[in-house]
Amino acid sequence: MTSVLYSLLQVAPSLQGFSGQGLALLFEATLKGTLFLLIAVALALGLRRASAASRHLIWTLALGAMLALPIISMTVPVWHVPILSSLVATAASEGTIRSENLAVVSPGPQVGTEPAAQRPATAAFAPASGPDWLGWILALWAIGLLLMAARIAVGEVRVRGFRRHSRLFETRQAESILESVSRHLGISRPVELRTSAEIAIPFTWRSFRPIIFLPAEAEHWSGEQLEFVMAHELAHVSRYDYLSQMPAHVACALFWFHPLVWLAAFQMRRERERACDDLVLSLGHPATDYAEFLLALGRRLRRLDIAWSTSVAMAQPSQLEVRMKALLDSKLNHRPLAASRVLFAAALAVALILPAAAMRATAESATGNISGTVHDPSGAVIPDAGVVLVNSRTQTRIATRTGEDGSFNFPAVPAGRYRLDFAKPGFARTQTGEFELKSSSDLHQNFTLDVGWVSEEVVVRGHRPSEAPAIAPHAPRRIRVGGLVQAAKLVKMAKPIYPANAEKQGIEGTVILRAVIGTSGQILSLAPYNGADPALTKAAMDAVRQWHYQPTLLNGVPVEVATTITIVFRLDQ
Repeated sequence: MTSVLYSLLQVAPSLQGFSGQGLALLFEATLKGTLFLLIAVALALGLRRASAASRHLIWTLALGAMLALPIISMTVPVWHVPILSSLVATAASEGTIRSENLAVVSPGPQVGTEPAAQRPATAAFAPASGPDWLGWILALWAIGLLLMAARIAVGEVRVRGFRRHSRLFETRQAESILESVSRHLGISRPVELRTSAEIAIPFTWRSFRPIIFLPAEAEHWSGEQLEFVMAHELAHVSRYDYLSQMPAHVACALFWFHPLVWLAAFQMRRERERACDDLVLSLGHPATDYAEFLLALGRRLRRLDIAWSTSVAMAQPSQLEVRMKALLDSKLNHRPLAASRVLFAAALAVALILPAAAMRATAESATGNISGTVHDPSGAVIPDAGVVLVNSRTQTRIATRTGEDGSFNFPAVPAGRYRLDFAKPGFARTQTGEFELKSSSDLHQNFTLDVGWVSEEVVVRGHRPSEAPAIAPHAPRRIRVGGLVQAAKLVKMAKPIYPANAEKQGIEGTVILRAVIGTSGQILSLAPYNGADPALTKAAMDAVRQWHYQPTLLNGVPVEVATTITIVFRLDQ
């Protein structure tokens, strides 16, 4: 879990626009919100014998915290807190590290023509294939959010349809009960009563201008039954349940992938109904009569799925058994929650949310920076050179190119063992040995790329004697030459002469010579590279010593450059 956490926090900021910032914000909100939900679970279990209103408040505050955390985190000062405690200690003991001991190793005389990758380096460590999988995760989350929002919207449209097809319920008995219960519960807002044949479950819609919807059969209920239902629905109005359930709907839409959010929303709905039942009992109604009515109502109910709207339904058949047991349990606390306790709990939640929102669950102390400057042998900087940072363990890569000043930088790279690969047309492809990047370190060094090797190949032909056996020629060794550096050009060549004795004996072979072309174009340090026939080697060296080149130019200045010369001695058939 920790490694996944670390990877997402490091990669998400590298994405562009909302893809990076949005995904990182969602992930941190999920992590922090989970902690609040776990606290709510513990408190709800510890308050099993407390009032349902207390537990409902706990779940409401926990879901509200999940929504408030990302909003507050964008407005309060940032407080960075590492999530990888094992790396924090390492980070604290490390200072700035200079890479003076990095060995630069050239892999051979081959000259690379293109760097391994063209993408710019990013602030996060990502696989060479790019963070496409994070984009898919974000797209999947967005699809889930849209589906959840659409389902809630459909529920709201259905409720509005019920209102259009309903009619006012204005009997004298209903108005008398409405006025009496509203007075006892301290409700001063006007409440509208409506009935509809499309409605099977009494429910409340809206908060500041609430409407209580009743099924058409409510016109035939007794005064006691009507008072039970209206007392329960007015309890929702008194408690502002329409507003308090909003965090549950929004949280389920935003965090649809999180099982704890669904559990919290379910528990919140269950405790909400039980808290309203407690308010009904506080009006003096016997618990047995009210429980019997709920049971009878549940038996007659047709299932109506409005759970995805923002309305507050009175009775769901799946909850009736739990509610009746709670009503008839005299050991439970059925007292409504005092306003002072609500304010205290809300203030405590704010005190916890503020520091949690300021914290950033990053792993910055577990990263370091790698930078440097690339030079040519003359000391001039090399712009637009390819630089690839390779993780020795995972073989993941970050690629960038040097700027106009020859510098490169890999910021916020996770601690580990790495190597650097350099490539520039005209220069020998170069890589460093492995080095270790430690937490909070700043690794910097200047690197020098050698000019690419030059090669020449000459074929010297002779006549094969009829009696001499045929000897299979050796394949010549070819060396690739770089492009952007102005390479040496052969302007004067003395062609080697086939040695007479070797020609008579039918000797063929390939002579490979290593030399250095001087700044004036002359041949320096000529030496054989392979174990060819001595006579052939001598003939080749005698001829090559007379060669003259137009020297290699680096930034317009002649420089010495290594060269490989291949001379093939071959007999005609």
